[in-house]
Amino acid sequence: MALIDNLLARLRASAAFQYLEQAQAWVSPRYREVRARYYKLEKRERLLLQVAALVIVLFLGYDLIYSSIVSYQAGLQDEIAARQRDLAEVRRMAAFWQRVETELGTLERKTTLPSSDFSLTATLSTALNGVVETEKIAGISPIPNKPVSEHLTQYGADLRLNGVTLAQIVDTLYRIKSIKEPVVISNMSIRKRPTDPHAYDVDMTCSVLGKNA
Repeated sequence: MALIDNLLARLRASAAFQYLEQAQAWVSPRYREVRARYYKLEKRERLLLQVAALVIVLFLGYDLIYSSIVSYQAGLQDEIAARQRDLAEVRRMAAFWQRVETELGTLERKTTLPSSDFSLTATLSTALNGVVETEKIAGISPIPNKPVSEHLTQYGADLRLNGVTLAQIVDTLYRIKSIKEPVVISNMSIRKRPTDPHAYDVDMTCSVLGKNA
């Protein structure tokens, strides 16, 4: 009990308690005055005053509580929609990455074996054996190897054919595509020979990716 009395004594001596007492002393007579005036009003006047007070309370409740709740819900819905869009974008990117990773794995499995002596010119020469006569192969010139990444190198070669027929062009392309390594033809030029309308000169650039040894 002594402890409680001590706490109450400290509370009464505090500045906050003194301000509270001053406020109560100021409010009490005014409250009694307003209440006395209220009961002096006619019954109809008091009813109108009650209705006005109710309208004010409803307005304040709508403005301070209901509007805040509606605004919060709208903001929450916008946030949810934004997170759903982000999730959809993440899923789309994950699917894209999975597809790229699968394609890269397939490509790496089809690339040349690690070998420092791989030659695309020799591979093309072997592929054209029996398709185009030796004298019609004007040249198979190697292109300097181009490092693509830490694990891959691009091998290249320029192939030139002179005086070949359309059937030989088709067979050449088929043989190149039949090579076990995925050879890509990046540039191709076909020109008709002026002296023979059934013969053509062909220039093409071939390339293939190979794993580094």
